[in-house]
Amino acid sequence: MRAITARNLCKTYWFHDKEAGLGGSLRALLRGRKVLVEAVKGVNLEVKLGEVVGLIGPNGAGKTTTLKMLSGILHPTAGQLEVMGFLPFRREKAFLKTIAMLTGQRNRLFWDLPAEDYFGFCKVVYEVPDEPYRRNLRELVELADIGDILRTPQRKLSFGQRKRCELVAGLLHDPRVIFLDEPTNAMDLTSARRIREFIKRKGEAGNHTVVITSHNMADIEQVCDRVVIISRGKIVYDGTMKDLNRIDGFRKQMRVTLTRPAEANKLGELGEIKSVSGQEVVLEVAAERAAAVASRIFASLAVQDISITDPPLEEIIEAIYARYR
Repeated sequence: MRAITARNLCKTYWFHDKEAGLGGSLRALLRGRKVLVEAVKGVNLEVKLGEVVGLIGPNGAGKTTTLKMLSGILHPTAGQLEVMGFLPFRREKAFLKTIAMLTGQRNRLFWDLPAEDYFGFCKVVYEVPDEPYRRNLRELVELADIGDILRTPQRKLSFGQRKRCELVAGLLHDPRVIFLDEPTNAMDLTSARRIREFIKRKGEAGNHTVVITSHNMADIEQVCDRVVIISRGKIVYDGTMKDLNRIDGFRKQMRVTLTRPAEANKLGELGEIKSVSGQEVVLEVAAERAAAVASRIFASLAVQDISITDPPLEEIIEAIYARYR
């Protein structure tokens, strides 16, 4: 079942260009020049129910604008868009009960109210029946590990604890589609890990679609099965995390530990030496040559250990960004 279908989705903003000074302000007021900015340009996207998708891109790429159109916060300038059979921009009650939009940059909780009381408020707003509410609350509280802070006012909780409470509050009505914008923004390592585990376990249930935007590649790498890269308002990659490592032009990294460090220079004949640290040498080779190079290293050099890995995800993403600047 398709949860999200977008066809030639576009969003254009405009503003009046203004010259500097008082004269420029008067001219802009009387005959201002309208400037158009295409934030999203013909995005085509299909997401099935049960998928966990990472939507990533550099600042200004259009990912948050896309997320806001998918959630109905913004009206598309052009194109067709359906989420769970609804037109998001209409903001119908039935649609709002089907989705959740959570960001890492806004606090939706009441400062002096304990989480348990706020959850009751959400139950009323979303008209959740008693039995589903109790079941969802029990499952989510356990998943988020917040059972010991339910009666603590929000102002007395840490940032990470509040974010876990917000996730529970946003999912109490059991939305089928969940939009997360920078879910681990400004979190410490422990809190971020717990949030990722929460999201991953929710996605593994198979009956929820999760779309995440994040500049933290750990969020994408550890949670998402599929990644969509957007640059300058257009999708430039849509595929699995595994296939991302196989894009033409990316090289394998070979970490070789030698018995005789003096032989390190010989590795330069087989690939590009990236670093040498004592007995350990990091070598980069074309992906299709990795197996053959490893065989030659074992045959000609005294080797203690060798490992072959893909380049770090950050390097791959940065290279893709650079291609489409």
